[in-house]
Amino acid sequence: MRIAIVTGGPVFDEAADIVRGSDRIICADSGADFCVRHGIVPDEVLGDMDSISAETFEMMRSRRIPFKTYPSHKDETDTEIALESCPEGSEITLVCSLTGRIDHELSNLSLLIKYKEAGFDITATDGRSDVIPMSGVDTLNVEGIDGKVAISIIPFGCSRIEGVTTKGLAYPLQDASIDALGSLSVSNELSDGESGFEISIRSGRTLVTISRDV
Repeated sequence: MRIAIVTGGPVFDEAADIVRGSDRIICADSGADFCVRHGIVPDEVLGDMDSISAETFEMMRSRRIPFKTYPSHKDETDTEIALESCPEGSEITLVCSLTGRIDHELSNLSLLIKYKEAGFDITATDGRSDVIPMSGVDTLNVEGIDGKVAISIIPFGCSRIEGVTTKGLAYPLQDASIDALGSLSVSNELSDGESGFEISIRSGRTLVTISRDV
């Protein structure tokens, strides 16, 4: 099952098509505002409801969209609560801000690693940039890229990643080590004539970012 979890914060309009293409749509609090703006009816809204607009809240209630309300003082973010509701084996797209509050961004990126390691197929996007987690012995293949993009490999939640090998990138790596405190693998690009790339790692944790607004 393909699940889109839509969170609050600035998300670009381009993400609307990604949400529409999902089998199930879950809004975390004010993520419902994004859906309303784009005429999308979610399957469920959950969270502490401290940031959803009154207009959206009333619209969702009038359409009898299921709500699950949680206390504002809790140990988990609304985003993590939404992730916990996803059944095992789900393909999850976290539609979230990548340019908003830094604490929320870092928390969401950490959750990508957590749920990747729990066995979920999970990515994040704001409609223009995608973030894909990798962990342990892992290989990532991305195809069908149209236009110019910046591709970065960022160690996250570890001191370094080992055995990094890339194909299809202008600045290739072969069995490389990437330290978390450096910038070796920032802003790569596709090789001439390529519309996709492959990255493999032998150990560590990393976030692969694909930014189209370059």
